[in-house]
Amino acid sequence: MIPLFLLLFLFYSNISVAAASENGLRNTGESLQGEMVDAATGEPIPGAAVLIEELGLGAAADLDGVFEFQRLEPGSYTLTIRAIGFRPVAMKIQHPEDGDILVRLEAVLLRGEEVIVTGSPLGRSVQYQPAQALNSAMLQQKAAPSLGEILDGNPGVSTRSFGSAPARPVIRGMDGDRVLVLQNGERMGDLSGTAVDHAISLDPLSMERVEVIRGPASLLYGSSAIGGVVNLFSHDMPREWDGGTSGSLTSHVATVNDMGAGLARVQHGWDRLALTGRFVYRQGGDIRTPDGRLPDTAINNISYGGGLGYRTGHFETGLSVTGMGYTYGLPEAIDDPDESVEIRMNRTNIQSVSTLQLGGFFENAELRIQYSDYQHNEFETEINPDSSVDEDLEISFDQQTLSSSLFLRHRPVGRMQGAFGLSFNLSQLAVGGGEALTPNADSYFLAGYVYEEVSLSPSLTMKTGARLEFKETFLKTNELFTDSDAFVDRADLIMAGALGFNYSPDKNWETGLHIARAFRTPGVEELYSDAVHLAAGSYDIGEPTLGNEISLGTDLFLRYKSQLFFSELSLFANRIDNYISFSPTGMIHEPSGLPVFQYGSTDALLYGFEFQTDIAFSDYLRAGVGFDYVRGRERAGAQENLPFIPPFRTHLSMMYDTGKWWGGPRLRIAGTQAKVAPNEEPTDGYYLVGLDAGYRFKHGISLAFRADNLLNESYRDHLSRVEDRNNPMPGRNINIMLRWDF
Repeated sequence: MIPLFLLLFLFYSNISVAAASENGLRNTGESLQGEMVDAATGEPIPGAAVLIEELGLGAAADLDGVFEFQRLEPGSYTLTIRAIGFRPVAMKIQHPEDGDILVRLEAVLLRGEEVIVTGSPLGRSVQYQPAQALNSAMLQQKAAPSLGEILDGNPGVSTRSFGSAPARPVIRGMDGDRVLVLQNGERMGDLSGTAVDHAISLDPLSMERVEVIRGPASLLYGSSAIGGVVNLFSHDMPREWDGGTSGSLTSHVATVNDMGAGLARVQHGWDRLALTGRFVYRQGGDIRTPDGRLPDTAINNISYGGGLGYRTGHFETGLSVTGMGYTYGLPEAIDDPDESVEIRMNRTNIQSVSTLQLGGFFENAELRIQYSDYQHNEFETEINPDSSVDEDLEISFDQQTLSSSLFLRHRPVGRMQGAFGLSFNLSQLAVGGGEALTPNADSYFLAGYVYEEVSLSPSLTMKTGARLEFKETFLKTNELFTDSDAFVDRADLIMAGALGFNYSPDKNWETGLHIARAFRTPGVEELYSDAVHLAAGSYDIGEPTLGNEISLGTDLFLRYKSQLFFSELSLFANRIDNYISFSPTGMIHEPSGLPVFQYGSTDALLYGFEFQTDIAFSDYLRAGVGFDYVRGRERAGAQENLPFIPPFRTHLSMMYDTGKWWGGPRLRIAGTQAKVAPNEEPTDGYYLVGLDAGYRFKHGISLAFRADNLLNESYRDHLSRVEDRNNPMPGRNINIMLRWDF
């Protein structure tokens, strides 16, 4: 079905291009010129794509925002103009009577590349720590079945691999519950941060934008944001809309696991009301490696979403309902063809966002409410000698989460503007199955924060803020954890704070310094695990006496940006007390035959840098180079290395983009990782060659092509959790994604 959808659109687009070649450019006629500028600032918009719909002809604006079609026959034409971060424009022109065209594009609120709303409640372009945003076009070019694979290779971001489904981002060597993944600004309510076999419960095809904050962000988001934040935005709840019907159809195929996926989304807007709905389906087989298939890595998911938005006067509100059913295998018992492990996960999420423009001291209020119902079952399947099949439920998780955030932005007071925030989160977790990993747990937290930005001068801005959070956790017995006297309820009162400076002497140079005290409370699995975790391929042992992680993190970045050149250097250091590690002990749990992993704590130091440079050699040709490095070690005693720290990496890329088509190679070089923790094996370096290409057809149709590991290199990644990295990573993979925005 999905390949047929792809072929039909290619056939349709090829007919259109052929017609344009017959009826388009002549050796006679006058040139059509125009200029694209930002409607708010008057600044030119380089690289904006212009398409003549009737002819299928495209052009890209140069560095001055100017485009040109030469020798164009007189007539009436429809121009469609698109630029990243701006609202698309369609306009009728009469050539040559209308003369040169001036197009004023409006920036889409909170969607511009310079505004990272995850890093600041004020939604301003001023940054105090490294951040990055990926819009829908970038996500299309990075098409992958998981968030970790999409973000892998961005500055300071790698991926923890355990098959495609549970691949999760690692920021500066920190993963799991130290990297907070949000959905439209709220905690997702799943268990993706608690173990390597747990997947993020949102399909990448439903994401319209992803924002990444590198470094501590506990001031705004509390525990679990000690290493960074990844915020996933979808259009399941209309926040902005025009009248009429719009939507998109997307098809994605990949060869490494014979995967096919598709998205259908539609939205209709009236003056005050908008409705939207989407459906995603994805299915893939076992991953191919240079050494053959990696068993038990197949994936299958269905997800849906829908919502409404309403606006009147100074009030806007929206409601969305999303759901996902995900079944995926895990390569835990790859040497035994008669045994397999599978996770079946379901999540339903209800979210509401309301905003109100106020008078008086406060100018804006936003209230977010979210409810998540999450189930997760881990099954072991065995084929007996008589061909009968036994299926056992090893572990089950059932979690309900209710969260709410109130944000109040006040009007400027002198040179100061800022916001107050309140957050509430209630969670109930029940654990069952034959190998229940932990006792049941109920928890809640209440938090309040204040955030202020002060303009010290036209070029110097300061931010400061503090957050106070109270959290309680109540442990309860279940089928395997029956001794309530062995549990200790926890109550924590924790403060986070941040101080930052941004200095921008002119439009080209910018530097930022960010110092933050952040925290993380240990999860119930870190405190009380004492069971086989078959899906993760380990026997896990917790430590009930673990204290809270307290981090003092520092970020310093220097950025230069012009029309021809972009460069950024980021330096960071993170001093963490009571750093909780999950390390191999070197022992084997005899009844299960699985390696024993144990939670423990130490005082730790993580530090490193990220550097990236992009150069425009012409209006169409750009090249980039990037490096990232992180070092993690204990601060006391023998200063042992921390486990699962990524190696030094180099990224090289080149891209030629005419506005109508693009293409270019890329190269990743990963160094040897020999600085390993006790009982952790080192890994060799490797290099991967890739290729990106694509074509923009008329009527909002675009085709993206990506080749990964083009030379079919056999390599081991240091963050892979597949059988202690003894099996290679995925081999050559061809991705094709076709998208039609209408």
